[in-house]
Amino acid sequence: MGTDLEEIKAKLNIVDVLGEYIRLERAGANYRARCPFHNEKSPSFMVSEDKQIWHCFGCQKGGDIFGFVMEMEGLEFREALKLLAEKAGIELKKIDPRLTEQKNKTSDILEMATKFYQAHLLQTAGGRKILDYLRERGISDQSIKDFRLGYAPDGWKNTLNFLVKNGFTQDEIAKTGLLVESQKNQADKYYDRFRDRIMFPIMDTNGKVVGYSARVAPGGDESQAKYVNTPETEVYHKSRILYGINRAKGEIRQAGDVLLVEGNMDVIAAHQAGLKNTVAVSGTALTSEHLAIIKRYTDNIRMCFDMDNAGELATKKSIKLCFEKEANVRVVQLPGEKDAADLAKNSPEVLREAVEQAKPAMEYFFNNIFAKYDKEKVGDKKIITEELLDMIGCLANDIEKSHWLKKLANELDIEDSILTDMLKKASLRERAMKTSQDLLPERQVFAPLGKIETLTKDLIGLMLIYGDVWKELVETEDLSYLPKDSLLNTMIQRGPDFNFSFDGLVKNIDSRADAVNAEKIYFENRYRVGLDNGLEEVVFEKPAVEARNRLRKIKYELNKDWLDKISKDLDIAKKNNDAGAVKFLTEEYSKINVEQSALNKELN
Repeated sequence: MGTDLEEIKAKLNIVDVLGEYIRLERAGANYRARCPFHNEKSPSFMVSEDKQIWHCFGCQKGGDIFGFVMEMEGLEFREALKLLAEKAGIELKKIDPRLTEQKNKTSDILEMATKFYQAHLLQTAGGRKILDYLRERGISDQSIKDFRLGYAPDGWKNTLNFLVKNGFTQDEIAKTGLLVESQKNQADKYYDRFRDRIMFPIMDTNGKVVGYSARVAPGGDESQAKYVNTPETEVYHKSRILYGINRAKGEIRQAGDVLLVEGNMDVIAAHQAGLKNTVAVSGTALTSEHLAIIKRYTDNIRMCFDMDNAGELATKKSIKLCFEKEANVRVVQLPGEKDAADLAKNSPEVLREAVEQAKPAMEYFFNNIFAKYDKEKVGDKKIITEELLDMIGCLANDIEKSHWLKKLANELDIEDSILTDMLKKASLRERAMKTSQDLLPERQVFAPLGKIETLTKDLIGLMLIYGDVWKELVETEDLSYLPKDSLLNTMIQRGPDFNFSFDGLVKNIDSRADAVNAEKIYFENRYRVGLDNGLEEVVFEKPAVEARNRLRKIKYELNKDWLDKISKDLDIAKKNNDAGAVKFLTEEYSKINVEQSALNKELN
């Protein structure tokens, strides 16, 4: 790991850092608190001052000071590093000063442009027309100020000339996305991207302007796109930006859920209606990166999109992604054809009630599809099945998947097994259509690795806690058959570099992700919450025996999977009358069976 991290960790005590956010109380040699990341009555959030790591036994989150600040503040790692470096009084050495200078310059340009647009909204004749329009739409003067709305005046070079006069070069301004490069006139290289438009500044989690969503002014050139957004730049990535997140993040954590709407006006109007946990995707469909940001604050999403055909398709696509990422999603149904902004303006209490009464997504889709089609007709029954299996197949949780399959089977009066087979075939079709490169992670998803993964984590935990066991296994055991796990592979290959110790590994491992994983596994295996809700240290009397036991169990489970595969291959070989393959596979099956019998005796 980089020296910056170690220097920061050496200067900052985890108890002091976390104590600025949550109330810690001593529990023996450690500390505990109510977890800030999920609602709980009894404290299950534990902090080890000795190891400088934290772990919640309720929601299973954990890590070091960097991980905590990233979760709490909704920051990327580099941002958390910078924040904690400032707190520790350390100057970061590893950032290229040229990149920092350019990024700061971009930030300065966007901030100045935002003030320019704000001034034009509030102080010019063109701006007054926009102000009247915003007020007619129900947007208050306070919201205009809070969300820093502005007006880009008509004309080709107003913003460009203003920024050049304030000391920035055309090329520097162009990097922010504010300009368009002329294809015809190289002498007049750039012109303003945003002209005669209402400007909605898009800000990151810290409130820094990174780009804009610009709506055509009322009565403006309607032949142009209604909204124009900043293109991708070094600071603006639309797949990672949520409009309003800087104002909503604290409210999301407090409310325990997020209201996801379609547009900028919807966000502002919802905030005015008291729904301050509202955000919108910015100029794109919901992405995995958006969900990753949301899941820093909550796993619970209320989705409020327009229910026209386009809106319904967007809702369906977004919900499928939420299912895959195991987010709990509900659908808000607005009365009539109204959108959230109009409803917030005219009937804010109706909007709040609709949000409160949001239905679980699968229930919403069930009700919708059964209202559209007649389940007594064979053709309709087929459509209902295909539509709902498409959604059920995206559920990552097997219990949920089983529940909805049974419900669908009951509603349609057909056997569960028929639906299960259809779902498997659909999954196989989807997998067959993927490229060979895409197929590898798909196999990993379908592979029966649950038990093996658990045993592997237990083994890693024992090795991290007991350095002598780690050393002994690496030096005396054949570990080549173990599952491919980045952390475990590094521990096996570089054990001596880390002095076979947890502290040595965390300080010197190259991968930040593996370091965080090691901290989490160490805490989960080293401690448990006792009956008195205190933190107890788990002590193994014979850790080496426990570790070897895990090795045998992993080998046994891998052999079981291998025997199952050989058995299926053997059936195929017999059907094809392939005598050579039958002989080879029979011998392999017999050999592994003998090994299984020996392992079974050792385990029992």
